[in-house]
Amino acid sequence: MKQVGARLLCWMNVGVCCLFLLGCGTDSTGPERFVLSGQVLHNGQPVPAGQVILMPDTAKGNQGPGAVGTIENGRWHTDPNKGPVSGPHIAMLNGYASTEATVPGGDPPMLFTEFKTEVDVTADASDVDFDVNVKGK
Repeated sequence: MKQVGARLLCWMNVGVCCLFLLGCGTDSTGPERFVLSGQVLHNGQPVPAGQVILMPDTAKGNQGPGAVGTIENGRWHTDPNKGPVSGPHIAMLNGYASTEATVPGGDPPMLFTEFKTEVDVTADASDVDFDVNVKGK
């Protein structure tokens, strides 16, 4: 039961972030956005699937649209024109053990949920790697 609640909470967080990002178009008059990519490891092994959610760190004075990156085969990337703005961000990662659900209609098995770390987005830092060293949830 605890695992179902954690998954529901995880998907609700992803849903809220996606709704937030829907309002973020590719208007060229908006803030400059950057494409980021990199490697995602969990305890030294490539993460098969997941998401990287980047939220501007308002506590450090950053504001603007957030971004969501997709993890595939140990690599992640943001979409062009929908990447993060410059400045400090909080990165929240969710990792899955595979791309396939263990039961029909279910979610893939989780490696970790809501792993948070800080990222400073700059014009010259397009490669951002994550090494998540936690036990599975």
